[in-house]
Amino acid sequence: MAGKTRDKILNAALQLFNEQGERVVTTNHIASHIGISPGNLYYHFRNKEAIILALFEDFQQTLIEEIVLPAGKGITLEDKQQYLEALLAGMWQYRFIFRDLHGAVARSEELRTMYQGFARLCISMIVQVFKGLVTSGLMKASDEEIEALALNTFMVLTSWHELVHGVLHSEKGEPSRVMLNRVIYQVLIIDRGFITPEAMDSFKALEQTYFSPLLSIC
Repeated sequence: MAGKTRDKILNAALQLFNEQGERVVTTNHIASHIGISPGNLYYHFRNKEAIILALFEDFQQTLIEEIVLPAGKGITLEDKQQYLEALLAGMWQYRFIFRDLHGAVARSEELRTMYQGFARLCISMIVQVFKGLVTSGLMKASDEEIEALALNTFMVLTSWHELVHGVLHSEKGEPSRVMLNRVIYQVLIIDRGFITPEAMDSFKALEQTYFSPLLSIC
């Protein structure tokens, strides 16, 4: 029973944080949403920060389970597409984290530490993806260039939701998935200068899968 209540709290918090924004949702709101007392909630989580930390741990574990890289082997463009789709799906599911990422880590030293570990993990995984593409002959890039590409990719992915929500999105409510999917195009365009001629046609076709003019989606 305790485990089920804990899961209900996390599911309710995730829903409310995503819909309303983490800053305006209180532990009382979460408890009321699932029909339990605040005291019952505090039995499982000492405060709202503890709930946020638990959700971030869930998010990170989801990515680890969804994105499994083949060790020392080449990968295809389709593999990279699947990795990006899995990452974007996870970021959408836990989108409240990235809506105000800088504010969230500034308010919680523990979350900052967790996010630093997450960043190192993600950048390392992105490096392995690029190395896999090089091994497959689909990209040509030095180790230094791969490191820079991985860092740029991570920065674009993690800042996109905040940019869309705060600057590009002109309507009330959530930005559309089409608008958020555009980030995959933004990531792919970073790679274009390093794609081999033999792979360029397939790469451009992949790019177009995710391109939508900003004026049509904002």
